[in-house]
Amino acid sequence: MLVRSALPSVRRGPQRDAGRLTGAALRCRAPALLGAALALLLGCSGAAQAPAARPARVVKTPPGQPKAPEGPPLLPAQVVAELEGEDAAPYFARRGDEALLLYAAGGRLRTRVIGADGAPRGDLVDAGPVAADVPVAALRAGPQGYIAAWIEQIGGSRAVRVLALDPAGKPVAPASPVAQTAEEITWLDVLPNAKGALVLWEMPREAQGDVDQGDVDRVDVVMTVVAQDKGAAIKPTAPASVARDVLGWHAVATERGAAVALVLPPAAPPPRAQGKPARKAEAEDAADTEKLGSIALLEIDATGKVSAPVAVSPEPTAQIDLEIAAVGGRYLLTWTDERDIDGAVYLAAVEPGGKVVVAPRQATPPSGEQALVSLVAPSAGGGRALLAWEDLLRPRDGERDGGAEPGGAGRLIHLASVGPDGALGAERAALVFSASGPPDLAADGDGFAAVTLAPARLKAPRDPAAAPPVWPTFVRFGPDLSVRAAEPVRAAPFAATDGVPYLVRGLSCHKGACVTLASAAAGAGPQQGGAGKASSAAGARAPLALVSLPVRESAWRAPAFREDKAPPPRATAVRALAEGDHLARVAAAELDGGAALVAWVTYFVEGASDAAPRGQDLSATLAVRAASPGGLGKLNVLTQKASSLGGVAIATAPPPPADPKGKGGASPGESVIAWVARERGETQVYVTRVDATGAKLAQKKLTTAPRKKQGGAASEASDVAIAYDGAGGFIVAWVDTRDGNAEVYAARVDRALNRTVPDRRITNAPLDAAEVQIAVRGQEAWLVWSDARPAGDAAAGGGAAGAGGEAAGDVFFARLDAKTLQRIGDESRLHASPEHSRSPVLAPHEGGVLVGWVDEPAGEDAAAGGGSAARGGAAAGGSGGRAWLVGLDNGGAVQGPPVAVAGPDGTPVSSIALACDKACRGVLASAPGDSVVLSAFSLAPGEAAAPALKQLAWLTGSASQDVSPVFAGRSGGSLFFADDAVSGSGRVRWMTIAWP
Repeated sequence: MLVRSALPSVRRGPQRDAGRLTGAALRCRAPALLGAALALLLGCSGAAQAPAARPARVVKTPPGQPKAPEGPPLLPAQVVAELEGEDAAPYFARRGDEALLLYAAGGRLRTRVIGADGAPRGDLVDAGPVAADVPVAALRAGPQGYIAAWIEQIGGSRAVRVLALDPAGKPVAPASPVAQTAEEITWLDVLPNAKGALVLWEMPREAQGDVDQGDVDRVDVVMTVVAQDKGAAIKPTAPASVARDVLGWHAVATERGAAVALVLPPAAPPPRAQGKPARKAEAEDAADTEKLGSIALLEIDATGKVSAPVAVSPEPTAQIDLEIAAVGGRYLLTWTDERDIDGAVYLAAVEPGGKVVVAPRQATPPSGEQALVSLVAPSAGGGRALLAWEDLLRPRDGERDGGAEPGGAGRLIHLASVGPDGALGAERAALVFSASGPPDLAADGDGFAAVTLAPARLKAPRDPAAAPPVWPTFVRFGPDLSVRAAEPVRAAPFAATDGVPYLVRGLSCHKGACVTLASAAAGAGPQQGGAGKASSAAGARAPLALVSLPVRESAWRAPAFREDKAPPPRATAVRALAEGDHLARVAAAELDGGAALVAWVTYFVEGASDAAPRGQDLSATLAVRAASPGGLGKLNVLTQKASSLGGVAIATAPPPPADPKGKGGASPGESVIAWVARERGETQVYVTRVDATGAKLAQKKLTTAPRKKQGGAASEASDVAIAYDGAGGFIVAWVDTRDGNAEVYAARVDRALNRTVPDRRITNAPLDAAEVQIAVRGQEAWLVWSDARPAGDAAAGGGAAGAGGEAAGDVFFARLDAKTLQRIGDESRLHASPEHSRSPVLAPHEGGVLVGWVDEPAGEDAAAGGGSAARGGAAAGGSGGRAWLVGLDNGGAVQGPPVAVAGPDGTPVSSIALACDKACRGVLASAPGDSVVLSAFSLAPGEAAAPALKQLAWLTGSASQDVSPVFAGRSGGSLFFADDAVSGSGRVRWMTIAWP
């Protein structure tokens, strides 16, 4: 049995141009290859990036473990062999109620029959000589006994040899040479059938160019037919080609021969016109495309006749982690696919003969980037297969069902059964795996079994504060994926290491009994706690034991649990809307029918990019896209001259009433986007009217302020906000430095974008304002913003000083007449704090407005009096930081003291999103370590207690990013935010949330 990395060694990123901004619009980065730890394979084939061998499902116990707890019994085990060093690979194959063990020792092959009870039967058998260097081998049960094949390194050449063994493990004849070549042979497998077997191996074809430039190694698949008459020696045929220059492959044995699934490289692009240079973005796109391929299937009969390949998924969007299994008389194929920006696990079903009966489709609901882990065929006689995958935007929400504790314990691998129709069962399970590769999985009657690496915890821990050891642990699942049994793999032969073996491999089940091979480190002696690798002397031997994995009562907690629907709030789906440069700000507005309009502006540092064509003045990109339950609309790029610091805001107006003739003044679903353009080094506020698809209908410049100053920096506009005014127009607010320091300004426009109230200065303070937000309440417009005015300011009613006695910045509130934009009363400071208050948000509800913001320790940014600088990624990764919530009634009066909300386990909060309907709901982003987690909470308006948090997802981007979460609408059902993909490129993501 072999392990495949859960993060396949291929780049991740989009391939469909409809969801991607390319070229000068967004300077796409070529994603790097993801590495994966590779180990030795134990008798299984699959796709991997040549020339590296496929990884083995070998579970290795980490060194330096805590001492084992006393009390729980060990598992039944019998020593069946002694290996020459812990790196020696044993091979194990079942045939009916018996099994055969094969391994090399002293330059000879040894075999031993294992009975149905797991006990050895008879003595060791000498099966003949073997070369000292055998990197890969395979053992399978055949029609007359067993067939073994292996690759030998002989001087500068490689050879393939095949050996037939009778049911007692004795050679029928000496090993037969099949092929010998000076070229590499990196993998091989034995596929038995009713008349013998097919032996397939792969030979890598190295890329001619630089892999970093997109060239990818490919492989040739070669075979020999091994025929075996009853009681006679095998007769291998001359090597013959199965497929050439493929990206990856995986094969399954059938009664008729074998079925081979292939990842075919994309067709060569048309030749470029002579003398025409390639754009950088085009070269990167071409390099990305070469790393993905299309899916095809071919069959081989028992005589070696190869059928023509049948196209299963013709789009060149498949990664090379393809797997195939025979399920219910069909071939089930699965792989990670990138046709919709995010990698997703796809399934297809093919009848013998090549008819595609289930077209390729996404296997699971969208959940951000996914990666295939493995596909496990059912037990003999039919049943359902097991699909295992990993969500890279993964929840880590603590214990469930008294079992696993995913938080900080490792990766969470999802499991679901799948039938021949490619449909996943409703029952789901999750398995913790604390390593880089996949766990060992096998069919267990009508259920499944796993050997994983996970923290070993007792149900009633003797010392709850003690760190648990990380040990190989088995789990047995019922047909509904409920956990039937689970224990660490501990047995008497490994007493020197607290009963824990050094390596566990070869999980196998038959008629309700499961066993696994386990070995100690060579020369392992008694150690003080743990199961670490002991130093081995030359010639030291490692005991190999067959450990039984029973279903019995256990004091150990299982590292797995049923994934019944988690209690809300929970993320029900996550999908990407676009990929490209990193994002500075995301905005969203709700449309009719559950749809939303999403706008974003990319992060751009002026003078730091050379991507603009000569003669063009490019800055950040502003784009918009519609999203609805029925799918995504066209991606519309509104401009490539936006300012990142200007941000983006969007507001939607209801359809205007019809005139007496029955004609309306505008189409339903029109929205206005406010943003800041940078042209010739100057910034001005713009407004753009778009329809429900995001297509531009009209656009006007809102401000015309002179920006250039003699002997000083030009003034800037930033931090736009917009709201529908309730009377057919829109109110735009922003921060402007035209009068020296940064102050809040506002203006009003009608549906035609004509100004009905010109620019009006709202604030007048000695230091800077930043990050204004706006909401309309009846005849009033309410503004909140962060302001660094000093303590004791009369208009503010006092305040707090930050570092060095200077104002750190607090959140202020003002009311305006929505028609004239005249201020109603004085501004008020919502909360005086010595920390730097930033990123305020507003959420109107029937009884008033909920205001939220983020406080973080006052530092250089706050002391400088600028809130804008804190919006960047540096703030997200800073120390400390809490979210604050305060309610305002319909008269603008504060309702009770502000409520502080810290991130999970006190981690720093970087941003917050709020939405209020009958209840108020929020999502905050925090940075526990090197990544960002989104957590949800609910509270009633006016509630004084801090709300409880429920984790939604861990993002794939780093902790240094500001994800800019924003709700579309008042229900909180749709959240949009920025994130970085595994590849490093920026993505706009859409999460739907189920609330209580």
